[in-house]
This record gives sequence, structure tokens and C-alpha cells, in this order.
Amino acid sequence: MIAKIMIFVLILFLITPIMLYENSFSQIPEPSPRQQWNHLPDPDNLTCKSGLILIQKNNGFPSCVSPSTYMKLVDRGYGKFDSSQLMKRSEMMLSLMHEIIKDTRLSTHWHTMMQNDPKILHQAMSGMVLNLKENSLPLDHVIGPMMVNPQMQKEMIAQMKKNDQMMMSLQENPKWMNSVHDSTTNHEIDEQNECPWCIEMEVIQNSKNHAFHRPKVMEDMLHHIWINEKMRNQMQFFMLENPDHMKIMTNHLLEPILENIMSDPDLRQQMMLTMMNNQEFMNSIRHENQIID
Repeated sequence: MIAKIMIFVLILFLITPIMLYENSFSQIPEPSPRQQWNHLPDPDNLTCKSGLILIQKNNGFPSCVSPSTYMKLVDRGYGKFDSSQLMKRSEMMLSLMHEIIKDTRLSTHWHTMMQNDPKILHQAMSGMVLNLKENSLPLDHVIGPMMVNPQMQKEMIAQMKKNDQMMMSLQENPKWMNSVHDSTTNHEIDEQNECPWCIEMEVIQNSKNHAFHRPKVMEDMLHHIWINEKMRNQMQFFMLENPDHMKIMTNHLLEPILENIMSDPDLRQQMMLTMMNNQEFMNSIRHENQIID
């Protein structure tokens, strides 16, 4: 028995230094990009902690920064946007896209690109339709702002009336027709009901008052993302998933958005369901008698 205890103590004595040695390495902090650069000059081998983005500063050295800091460095000329490097680091590219979508200045420029170029508009609307056909849930983000904003609601109904396919689908849908002509429904609008889709115009106006230091550089960054099909598709997917972005986008591009949704049979049916599920919108239609058979 004593012999076994002595053997156990001897083994413990031998392995303890090894465990301490290994733990000492696990506590060593991850080297900074600049430290990595000294030993691995190939940019493809540089890494950052999760949530940070790799950027090459104007002094030639790389650095890991937050998405918001990345945008500031590029805007102020202290760093360079490198799409080729970000494409090799998908997590970083996705983080940057989320940051871009949150910036109303860049969103407005993205929408202006669509408005001014028929090819870009066609690509954008085709991408939107494909995304919505794969997952129709974000359709609420698209249609929602139109249904609650009085001016957009009028434009929406006018577009519906001009679209023969949409009007035929409405007239052939018994649930829609019964809902529109249901005289027992309360037409009063609950003023206490919050409006999650209402466009805050102050936000849009304030975004114009805080211009970029180098707007051309920031616009070029968007153009680089647009011409890369993979990046463009991912960006458009994130847009649909972001209600705040879609509030602004529908305000800029209501007509082409509606036209493309109403032209697709599946999305047209989903659009009708979305409208019927919005009690306030349906009350408004009944009250104003805006759509009749």
C-alpha cells in the first residue's frame, strides 16, 4: 500500500511541472496584428479577436478595430477599405455590413444608386424578390411602413389600383372581399397603439446634417460591395432583416418595391395576408372606401 502511494506521489511530481508549463502558454494574450506582422508579413495570415475588423492604417501597419471605428478611420483617411481582404474573412465582412446598414447616410446613398441606375434597380429588386420568396417574414418590414404612414398609404393604394394582377387577386379572394365589406368592424383607430413602422423624418434630416469627411471614399466603399455579387446579395438580405433600414428604403423606393412584389403570385398573396392582418390599415380602407370591387 505504501509503495502504491509513493508511486502516485512520484507521478504527480513529474506531471505537475508539465501542467503548469502548458497553463502558462494558455494565459499568454493573443499578439496584436502589428506583432503578428513582424513574424507573418503576409496579410492573409493576420487574425483579430471575434467582433473586430482588420484594417491597414496609412502608416502601413495593420490594426484590429470595432466596426464603428473602422468606418471612422476609412472616412477620415486613417485607414483603407480593402474588400479583397474582407472577403477572406467572412465574419469581419458581415460585421461591417451590419454597421453600414445602420448608417442612414450610407443607406440613402445606396437607395440613390438604385434610383439613378435602371440596371442597379433591377438587380436590387430581383434580389429582394428572391430573398422574400425564400423567407416571407421580412415582408412585414417592407409593407409595414407603407400601411401606417398616411402619405405612403395613399401611394400604396394608388399603386394597387393601377396593377390589374393585384386587383384581380383581391377580387378573387373571399376573405379580402368579406373583410373590406364588413360593416360591423370598428372603424375607430386606437390612438394609444404604438406605430413600429412610422418613419422618423427627423432621423433622416439629422443624418444629412452630419456629412462624411470624405463622402466619395465612403460611396466608393458601397460601390465595391455592390459590384461583388456575393457581398451584394448578403447586404440586401441584411437590409430586409433590418426594420429601421426598410422604413427609409420604402420611403425612397415605394413604387418599384410594390410593383415587384405585386408581380409575383406568391408574394402578392402574402401581401394580401399582411394587409388583412393590419387592423388599422383595413379600418382605413373601409372608412375611406378606397378599394372596392
